[in-house]
Amino acid sequence: MASNRSVLRAQEAVIYTCSLCDSDFRVRWYCNDCRETLCDRCKEAHQLVKNIRNHVIISIGDAKCQSNTPVAEVCKLHPGKRRDLYCSDCDIIMCSMCLSQEHREHDWRHFDEEFTTQKQKLKEHMKAIATKIEQFEDKISNRQRFNKDFEDAIDTVGKAVNSQRAKVKAEVDYLADAVLYGLSFLQKEESMCLKTDCQRSEENVQELKGLLRTGLTATSNESVVEMQHTLAVGLTKYDVGEVLPRKTPTFLPGSVDNFLFRKTIGTLHTDIQYQKIDINSKHVHCLCTFTVLKQRNQVFSICPTDDRHAWLSICDFEGLALVNSEGLVIETVDLTLSPYRIAMLGSTDILITRYGKWTSLYKLTLHTRCVTEFADISPHTPRDISINESGEVFVSTGAPTIVVLDYSGNIIKQFPSGTKGWDVACLSAGGLAVSVSKKFHSEEILFQTNDGKISNKWAGDLENGKNVEKMHLCKMSRDRHDRLFVPDFNNNQVYVLSGNGMLAACLLEEKHGVEGPTAVGVDTCGDVWVGCGDGTVHVMRL
Repeated sequence: MASNRSVLRAQEAVIYTCSLCDSDFRVRWYCNDCRETLCDRCKEAHQLVKNIRNHVIISIGDAKCQSNTPVAEVCKLHPGKRRDLYCSDCDIIMCSMCLSQEHREHDWRHFDEEFTTQKQKLKEHMKAIATKIEQFEDKISNRQRFNKDFEDAIDTVGKAVNSQRAKVKAEVDYLADAVLYGLSFLQKEESMCLKTDCQRSEENVQELKGLLRTGLTATSNESVVEMQHTLAVGLTKYDVGEVLPRKTPTFLPGSVDNFLFRKTIGTLHTDIQYQKIDINSKHVHCLCTFTVLKQRNQVFSICPTDDRHAWLSICDFEGLALVNSEGLVIETVDLTLSPYRIAMLGSTDILITRYGKWTSLYKLTLHTRCVTEFADISPHTPRDISINESGEVFVSTGAPTIVVLDYSGNIIKQFPSGTKGWDVACLSAGGLAVSVSKKFHSEEILFQTNDGKISNKWAGDLENGKNVEKMHLCKMSRDRHDRLFVPDFNNNQVYVLSGNGMLAACLLEEKHGVEGPTAVGVDTCGDVWVGCGDGTVHVMRL
């Protein structure tokens, strides 16, 4: 786009000098044959000379409108000198004095030779603007078409949900409503994204039309050069890109089972199972970086729900925030408590612990926004939560004890977890990982079986042969391939443990700009969400 300064300069009054008498008083004429500017007095004299009386003399304004007729203007630095030279190195029009003082060693030529080239460049830029406008309008059209397909898919899924719901008993209506409620989240987000996408493109169209109109007004030599230069720079700011259709949701109907009928209604899917990608920090790149709260408080926990969304618990925030992978806050849930660690219980509920000496776990029912006590594990204090594929809830206590609950909140068993067990993550192959500490911060990971036996321990050994010291391990998470992602606040790193957990790979490099990671969550397409002590969230792709 043209800057305000360049537009103002293009609109400044141009001062001409008479080519014959060097006067700048009433210089209003131009001789097409002599290619010289004339004042009123010299024009009359010009028409009296026998050899040149038949020359075509026109107004300077008409001369400027002729694309093949450059009109030399007076130099503002050297009055009386005409700017009829062009410096290719500096891309400016100058006079002979400018040439001798500052541009002697530069590549220069008479502006007559350059004028046609500049006009052609300006024409090409204006043509490019028209093309951009057409492309943005096509983008808007395609985006609206994709939205219609998405809305059709929403309608199809909704009908499938209702058809499936008709097959089960009335008491599962609550679960069906919850799935439809989740579907409405996608519809709401799509509506917001549609509005944002189209608004941005429409703004670009209006700005480009403004540039096009400005380009059409470029008539003087100065404005032609400046405008083509401005448009050349401005065009780079408008990248049309492609309209990529969002993954439309699908519905996978389930069948009645004995696991509280939670698979009866089915689950909402927008993504296909992702392939395992080897960890290589050089190939890891950041998809998005954002903050949710202005206070920039520490991210306590990240709980992904699918391939695009995650619930966040944040220090001193009495509620939970649902955000998408672009950092857009889809919804917030106000609570009467400040959540510490959170974990999804099925697809309809979230289990919550509180920071401090509280002995209860809480359950947030998403459909009703109701918070109830899930379990009281007194005298223990719940710290972190992880749920295995059998529905068992493992709770760390900040003490040498892990408490195991069933899906209803009843205590099944307890077993030791080293010295102080802070964070816990269930593994799909069975067993769990527990971060433990001897003093104040977690400094090692214990791998335990479901009955509490220690099978392995990791204390900072890396694949490159180094050992990390002074670690402060925080909220960890695993992916579908049983790889454990462990954030280290002190060393600005996320370690990835797989297999037997003996050696770890480093996920991050300094270029990623992640500082003080405090929580990690892995979504259903394998992207790693990293929350930090300053409230920043980075979404990383392997």
